[in-house]
Amino acid sequence: MKTQGVNLENTPMKDLGRLSKLMTIVAVAIVYASITGLTQEHKGAQVDQR
Repeated sequence: MKTQGVNLENTPMKDLGRLSKLMTIVAVAIVYASITGLTQEHKGAQVDQR
């Protein structure tokens, strides 16, 4: 049975510095996407609801 979500314990990436940098980039991307979506919604633009 497949698991859902991120399983960091079983990642093939063992370099903690690189893994930390990857997590930072992912977090910044999520924050940027959230802010962009909120800004578009606030401006009254049509946001695709798919």
